[in-house]
Amino acid sequence: MVSFDDHSNKAVDQSDQVNEQWVMQLLDAQGAVVFQSGVSPDLPDDQDWLTFNSAATLTGDAVTMRVAHAAIGTNVNSIVASCAGFTPVPPPVGSIGDTVWLDTDGNGLLDGEEAGIAGVLVGLGGPVVGSTTTDANGAYSFGDLPAGIYVVTVGAGPTGTELTTVGSFTVDLTEDEDFVDADFGFSPIIVEPELGSIGDMVWLDANGNGWRDGDEFGIAGVRVLLSTPGTPGAVEAVTDATGHYLFVDLPAGAYDVTVDVTTAPTNTALTTPGAKTVNLAAGEDYPNADFGFAGGSVLATAAIGDQVWMDDDLDGIFDAGESVLAGVTLSLFDPITGTTQTAVSGASGQYLFAALTPGTYEVSVVTTTAPESTSLTTVGTYAITLSDGETSLIADFGFAQALPATGFETADFGIAGLVLLLIGAAALVLVRPGGKAPWHLVNAYEVR
Repeated sequence: MVSFDDHSNKAVDQSDQVNEQWVMQLLDAQGAVVFQSGVSPDLPDDQDWLTFNSAATLTGDAVTMRVAHAAIGTNVNSIVASCAGFTPVPPPVGSIGDTVWLDTDGNGLLDGEEAGIAGVLVGLGGPVVGSTTTDANGAYSFGDLPAGIYVVTVGAGPTGTELTTVGSFTVDLTEDEDFVDADFGFSPIIVEPELGSIGDMVWLDANGNGWRDGDEFGIAGVRVLLSTPGTPGAVEAVTDATGHYLFVDLPAGAYDVTVDVTTAPTNTALTTPGAKTVNLAAGEDYPNADFGFAGGSVLATAAIGDQVWMDDDLDGIFDAGESVLAGVTLSLFDPITGTTQTAVSGASGQYLFAALTPGTYEVSVVTTTAPESTSLTTVGTYAITLSDGETSLIADFGFAQALPATGFETADFGIAGLVLLLIGAAALVLVRPGGKAPWHLVNAYEVR
């Protein structure tokens, strides 16, 4: 209600004149008019109050109301009053959200079956500053936000995860907007294992020695198989034009590498083992799984023999009339492959190691398989080098009956130049110090 007080006694008296038309204004703290009503209708004589209606939305706080007589103006005979009973209308507000999730497929998109991550810190900067943590479903929200530019930043995800989206969003929030696309995805960090390789070559071993020499070349088109012990199945590689092959992207572990001999050239044979086990370390490149084949005449056609006998005259030579020894065991050692094979002398006293490739071998007699009370009259081991297709028959082993030791040790006398006289055709065996082979002397008449 607004009235004009003629008596200025701050009361409405019957003698006061009531102005029939009025205008209402609302002013802000700086005195600027933020709202002005229209002119009120004529006021009846029996009415001394007015009602002003406004559908306008007032921005900010109107702190002063002024009601003026319409005919006089706003500066004369006006009434100024405090705004009482007014309810300020707050400006419209919005919100920003919404989800932090476990991006299991790492595509940066929140798929239907992917779950939220609880307890992740999310920060907000801008006209309103704050932080919150995601709930059990990975959701978060900043509400009651006036319009403005905001930056939303996500904190660290669970241990062992990394972001698949950007780590922050800049949001230009308008009035009454709810922005629900500030989502952050985390996926498990996949630690790639260090991978290695196994190779390397299949070659024509021209001299058949099991070693790849500088002038020997590779064989193309040979199949090589790779498998893991105890696991069925294998992967394969085929040698290229230079004879090389390679298995790549291999994690650490044990592998079996096997060459398919059926894919090697015809009329060739392995000069190396046909399978290798490789214990591959993490990130290791193993280039020594090589396979050699001998071709043409370089096949396993060499041999070593030949005779075991009773050397009656102790001369180390198999003479006519001397008896042979059957059932004596011989051994053949290959230093290149580290393998040993055995043979037994037959009824003729002969033995043979056949199907040998070129190389050096050691042939020994197993003396414990010879007759009792015998000893060697020859060396016990031969080192024999075979060429392509060679047959060596010089590894003979003679045994003689061991005689009881008689006589004396000449060293006991300490006499230099001692002469030993033998009567008749007796055999004399001189035992040499230092483990040296004994001297067998027949029909000797003196020893110096």
